Amino acid sequence: MRGMPAVPEPLLRLKGDASRRAFYRVPYRAGTAVMMVRDELQPEEDRSFIDVRNHLAACGAAVPEIYEYDEDNGVILMEDFGDRTLEERLRGADEETFTHFYRAAIDELLTIQIRGTSLRRECIARHRAFDQKKLMEELDFFLLHTVEGLYRASLGKSEREAIRGGFSLLAARLAALPRVLNHRDYHSRNLMVVDGALKIVDFQDARMGPCQYDLASLLRDSYTVLDGSFRNRMVEYYLRESAARGIAWHDRGVFLERFDLMGLQRNLKACGTFGYMAVARGNESYLKYLEPTFAYVRENAPRVDFMRECVQFLARHVPLLR
Repeated sequence: MRGMPAVPEPLLRLKGDASRRAFYRVPYRAGTAVMMVRDELQPEEDRSFIDVRNHLAACGAAVPEIYEYDEDNGVILMEDFGDRTLEERLRGADEETFTHFYRAAIDELLTIQIRGTSLRRECIARHRAFDQKKLMEELDFFLLHTVEGLYRASLGKSEREAIRGGFSLLAARLAALPRVLNHRDYHSRNLMVVDGALKIVDFQDARMGPCQYDLASLLRDSYTVLDGSFRNRMVEYYLRESAARGIAWHDRGVFLERFDLMGLQRNLKACGTFGYMAVARGNESYLKYLEPTFAYVRENAPRVDFMRECVQFLARHVPLLR
């Protein structure tokens, strides 16, 4: 690649996510850059990553600059945001610090949702959505890899029908909601703290969906658990700032109901990922996050009438749901 820096051996591999991508810090110009590579060449995925990044940058979101792209070798060289995630920054922090950063995170979230949705620019994320099929696929993924895989449940016909019946109703309700642009994995490990400001990574799966999706990801996070009163204050901040930007929710109860519905689906999906990583990929490091994530499900399920039976059947096989 023209201008590609010489890369020393061994490469410094950075902590990644649950995907099949690898990240390395390499010398670049007067500093460093992050090099992203995949297990195998996937030029369409790379172009999608760049397309979403460019769209988010155009609407003012704090995403990394892309320096170079070598399509033949599947290498993307981009701005280095360092190693300090929001999760790490908040360990041991006081409430004032939590409030500062979560307000900043919600401000960035609203930029994505409002500007990213209204910006008249073609982007692949506009053609992807949390439709009923996608939402149901994620819930079935949880059933396969966590309930049946991790917990080795052998579901009877009536149990499976009750569980999937609840899932189907949940997916249908959520798929019918109005859609805005969502980051799709907006939580404390995908927000980096650079010189006191938040930066956004891991945005390649952005898609259209309910505005409550990313908010639930942020406030019902598996990695940074917030107490209920703080979560409630941040929901109120979201509503105030949304109204200040021209999108007012006149029925707070409806918003909160949708927030709970979305949180249920999002948390079950996350538990599916944790089970998959342990059973299919042999990585058990995510299992410790099952307990706080299932705690959200235990909290939310009683508020959703049509999900009670579904969760009761799940709890027969998943101790953390009891």
